[in-house]
Amino acid sequence: MIERTLAKRYAAALLRITDAEGSTEEAEAYLLALKGAFEKDRKFRAVLTQPRIPRAAKKQILRKAFEGRAKNSFLDFLDLLVDKNRIDILPEVADMFDRLADVSKGIVRVQVRSWKPLSDGHRTGLQGRLERLTGKKIEVEAQADAALQGGMLVRIGDT
Repeated sequence: MIERTLAKRYAAALLRITDAEGSTEEAEAYLLALKGAFEKDRKFRAVLTQPRIPRAAKKQILRKAFEGRAKNSFLDFLDLLVDKNRIDILPEVADMFDRLADVSKGIVRVQVRSWKPLSDGHRTGLQGRLERLTGKKIEVEAQADAALQGGMLVRIGDT
């Protein structure tokens, strides 16, 4: 619970900075890539979360990965996570940043489960109808679920 609250605070702070710079999408992509590496590469995660490894070394590893591509504000944000011993909540920060960035852009992600894969035409039609219904920009995340007997299940937030 506390990790979620902390992640939201860090993500909101980064979003304010990236919105002002116009680099929200770039930061979102870098955070999600870093989250993927953190979750998939056990050695990478172990190095970043190991208390015996000096903070300066951790910062250097992270800076080297993004130097020349990411803005200094993003690199400073990663340094802050290391300094505050919060690098372990990086996946939660990335997820929260992704959600907050979508909200700030007016995007709503919709999960759709259907008994068979949606064609591009069906996906586009469903997206258009949902955009008219909600008045917001919709991003459809569709997946096939053979357990469904027919039709589809559409989830917008908690609905």
